[in-house]
Amino acid sequence: MPTKPFSFGRGDLMAVAAVRYCLGRMSYIVGDCADWLCEQWPNIEPKMRAVIERDIREAVKRDDDSRRDSREHHPLGMDMDREQWLRVLAMIDAAKESAP
Repeated sequence: MPTKPFSFGRGDLMAVAAVRYCLGRMSYIVGDCADWLCEQWPNIEPKMRAVIERDIREAVKRDDDSRRDSREHHPLGMDMDREQWLRVLAMIDAAKESAP
């Protein structure tokens, strides 16, 4: 039985699983995941938000390194996929700035 309006599995673990599945994909799912995260961010448990943020920031770092080194494969996929994850990070940063 959910104890809050939204439940994403035990301790919101499914929110982390969804993001980890979508990181590195090159399809519509990246934009859908980014939209969902931006909409549901306040409903995700703080501990899981920290895990999701860390996972995305680490993936961006790996992607930065890949692009800097002119590698063929980029961990965040194509440019349009990367932009979606950067949009999520901008939302996270904005949420932190507006937090009391």
